[in-house]
Amino acid sequence: MKAILAIDSFKGCLTSAQAEQAAFSVLDGNSISIPVSDGGEGFAGIITDLLSGATRTAIVSDPLGRRIEAAFGLVRNGRIAVIDTAAASGIGLLSRSEYNPLVASSYGTGQLISRALDEEVEEIWLGLGGSATNDGGTGLLQALGYRFETPKGVLEPGRTVLGNILKIDSSRRDNRLQNCRVTGFYDVSVPFFGAGGAARMFAPQKGAGPEMVDALDSWMARLCSIYSAFSGREIRNAPGSGSAGGIGGAIRAVLGAAMSPGIGHVLDIAGMDRALETCDLVITGEGHADDQTLRGKVPMGVLEYARRYDAACGGGRHTKVILVAGQVSDRERLLEAGFDAVYSINPPGTTLAEALDPATAAANLRATVARLASGADRQA
Repeated sequence: MKAILAIDSFKGCLTSAQAEQAAFSVLDGNSISIPVSDGGEGFAGIITDLLSGATRTAIVSDPLGRRIEAAFGLVRNGRIAVIDTAAASGIGLLSRSEYNPLVASSYGTGQLISRALDEEVEEIWLGLGGSATNDGGTGLLQALGYRFETPKGVLEPGRTVLGNILKIDSSRRDNRLQNCRVTGFYDVSVPFFGAGGAARMFAPQKGAGPEMVDALDSWMARLCSIYSAFSGREIRNAPGSGSAGGIGGAIRAVLGAAMSPGIGHVLDIAGMDRALETCDLVITGEGHADDQTLRGKVPMGVLEYARRYDAACGGGRHTKVILVAGQVSDRERLLEAGFDAVYSINPPGTTLAEALDPATAAANLRATVARLASGADRQA
């Protein structure tokens, strides 16, 4: 049985490429490896490679305002720039002791967009994921010339005091934006604020305690009203609005950006449809499969893509989609969503330290895929 491998990174131990290589090695070459990203870290590199683009760099600010070099891609004859939010505003740029969404700014991502405009691009594809920020995209917009007025005057660039913002001044915005379309590609789609929103869902992972989460969510609610009044667009529940700490909502409201799930875009460019013509098994995966998987992460995007392909074939086809992960929660919900099987690669009793060891993770993934290839299916 020929398989498609479309496996996301196992964060902390294996990149997507390493995970797919481990699986590929036990299938005797009887598989097709598809590079994947849901809009998070690595999105720009994958798209640039798939489209044989070029890489450019810029000196920008990291989430805490330090100068760093960040890369972005140029594809389709230089007409489109592909940017990762994580390249300038990513949580991977900080040590754990530096996590603090009260001060982390998305200003550097706005600087990357400005640098891309120097290339006279017609369109920008912005991958939303892996950010250290919860500034509602205010930093990004400041870098593009937008100003935020507060009772004490204009908010200083890079500052993230969301609770003091009264209105947006666009009189000094970068006019090059008029001739450039922006599309945001998100991973997990969450509301801009509220239960399950940007602050309540992800700020704790970025260093926020309960009181900080409450404050951030309240400020995001206020900012949402300001964005909606500025643009006339519904922001709170729009797809991808809460992505990257609210950058999704900011670019939709202020830059008029279109929004799209990142994984579907990557699979289209990678030729997933052509691969499905010769395969009836897909192996997908990620480090921790749980309820969030169902909100648009790589495995869910892969499953939905396969099901759409099946439907387009007239309904008589069923592609088997198997999910493998380092840790599995909410297995029944994952199965109900349509996965044919869900496996944890780690044997019972595996410690976290063992699970995060790259060599151990690769060996466990190879062993799991070998069992699948031999037909020895079992839920574990």
